[in-house]
Amino acid sequence: MLPRSVARGRRFRGRVARVGGPASLSDEWRAWVAENLLRDTPPREILEILQQAGVPRALAIREIEAIRRSPLLQGARRVARLTRAHELVARLAREVDKLGRAPGSVARASGASHEEFLDRYYAASVPVVLTDAMQPWPALARWSPAYLKERFGDALVEITSDRDKDPHPDAHFVACSTTTRFGDFCDRVAGAGSTNDFYLVANNRVWTRPGLETLFEDVRAPHAYLDDKRGGGWTSMWFGPAGTVTPLHHDTANVLFCQVFGRKRVLLFPPFELALFRHTHHGVYSDIDAEEPDLDKLPEFAEMARKEVVLSPGEALFIPVGWWHHVRAMDVSISLAFTNFRAKNDFQWYFPGRVR
Repeated sequence: MLPRSVARGRRFRGRVARVGGPASLSDEWRAWVAENLLRDTPPREILEILQQAGVPRALAIREIEAIRRSPLLQGARRVARLTRAHELVARLAREVDKLGRAPGSVARASGASHEEFLDRYYAASVPVVLTDAMQPWPALARWSPAYLKERFGDALVEITSDRDKDPHPDAHFVACSTTTRFGDFCDRVAGAGSTNDFYLVANNRVWTRPGLETLFEDVRAPHAYLDDKRGGGWTSMWFGPAGTVTPLHHDTANVLFCQVFGRKRVLLFPPFELALFRHTHHGVYSDIDAEEPDLDKLPEFAEMARKEVVLSPGEALFIPVGWWHHVRAMDVSISLAFTNFRAKNDFQWYFPGRVR
């Protein structure tokens, strides 16, 4: 099957290799021929498309044969075989995932010891909702927009604003950032209705702001899974109205995502869904809208393994490193995330989206 990128209406544009020399295919067309040969497209189909584009038959045959015999193509073919092998591994994982009783759901657990959590979920790269992880937290009973306004209303915070004007506001958080009083922001959140136009996100680094030094005193490390460290990059915060979205992306660390106030819906896709890496930006973000995907752009999306979960206050979602996730606030929402697990959690080398 020919790739969707074929431009059937394109006209042949030959070039002269040297003055008086024979015409040849452009580099663009040669790359197209090589790609299709690597995809095992029959040469006769490649020839047909070239002729439809205006390439003389004799020239098309000569160029296809030259590319087919090229040692460069043979080297590329070895790499392509490895890629196809990886695609089969991904397909196997996808098919096996469907065999579970509820393949689209996320397991829930409570009372798991550190050893059980490490073996069943952390080391196995399995998402899980920990329903009791936040029971000791004073924040669970205290935090709300009204409480944060009363305690920290005069502090200045950075938020991302005018998000609707930027297709990638989370990746461009510096350009989208603006400073405001925390109390004014709390009022704005409470009265906004559903919108994604403004949001206090992890990259706004609230723990670095004067006047918010005691913000995390209400927070304790859940169970024995984490070291009891705060700030300094270990703890992140999201706070915004219903409708705020963190687009599809993966992290380079394991994350414990804790829902303090309101509800959030999370869509998850495993790392073996390699097709997602064909449409990435800024290393870890996908161009695919997980809620309304463009199936012409990525037809494989319809068959991908996916999980969905709604987090309520007091629930914590373990997101394994490398898992793609898309997050939408269903209500006014406050969330915290931790990466200071007791086990190894340094995977800063994991940027498949940067491979070219």
